[in-house]
Amino acid sequence: MQYEFLKELGIKPVNQGACSGPGTWSSTTGAGVLESFNPATGELIAKVNLCSEADYEQVLTDMQTAFIEWRQVPAPKRGEIVRQMGDALRAKKDALGNLVAL
Repeated sequence: MQYEFLKELGIKPVNQGACSGPGTWSSTTGAGVLESFNPATGELIAKVNLCSEADYEQVLTDMQTAFIEWRQVPAPKRGEIVRQMGDALRAKKDALGNLVAL
């Protein structure tokens, strides 16, 4: 992989297109492929397997369930989780900046 920062972000040469929770990615491979290219050089950055309608329906179902669980978490705990998410993003800010700059 030419762009080393992609590894830091967990981006592989071929990626799945829909996630409905930690480690829960769609497994569809027959719905087409999206190829992402560096607009400055025309080089392929990575590919994403597109998802089926059933994949997206599953994501919606999973997210509706997660919403019900999330709203029962006390506000201070939710705030702490959001703070941790911000910390995780800041820890990867250089790699994310490189990705956005492509």
